[in-house]
Amino acid sequence: LQVVNMAAKRVATSSVNWAKLGDRLVPEHASELIRLKGQNSTFSSAVAQLPAELPKFDFAALKKAMPTHSALIDSLQKQYEAVKIPYGEVPSAHNKEIDSWLNYNKERVELHEMKVADGIEEAKKVEAKWSAAPPVEHFDRQHFSEYFPQHFYDLRYQARVPDPCNIGLNDSNELEKRFADYKVLRRADKVDDH
Repeated sequence: LQVVNMAAKRVATSSVNWAKLGDRLVPEHASELIRLKGQNSTFSSAVAQLPAELPKFDFAALKKAMPTHSALIDSLQKQYEAVKIPYGEVPSAHNKEIDSWLNYNKERVELHEMKVADGIEEAKKVEAKWSAAPPVEHFDRQHFSEYFPQHFYDLRYQARVPDPCNIGLNDSNELEKRFADYKVLRRADKVDDH
């Protein structure tokens, strides 16, 4: 009973607050949390069955039983007594890896928060634009080109090429480069005075 109590003390110092962890997770991860709880209970029950300390051996009795191997038994005794299992201590290499991951994740969260803030500002601009717009039933040609520039355009003030089939002529400036010095050829049936 004393061995079980010592093992229970050892495990109880590192127990997980599953309710708090479940509150922080999104519902999509509920199945993974259940699986992790099952693995943890299996491990905890296996650890609880083990004694808290290494078993003691009577090395003096072994030396009496095997006097020719006393030097070897002395060496084994020194090695056995030197064994220390640091329970609850994480190696420094793992701590460095955890810290680097935490820093990376913190930067990702900050970037996400910046993107969300930018999205909120853009949404406010769009909301302000549409709150000042007249009802769609009262739109005229100028309103359509102002509020739906990708579908309706006004060639009087927009540098666009008519694209009725919507094949993407205005997606790049290749047409402007190609026909920058384009001159309309004079037709023979046209005269200069009109």
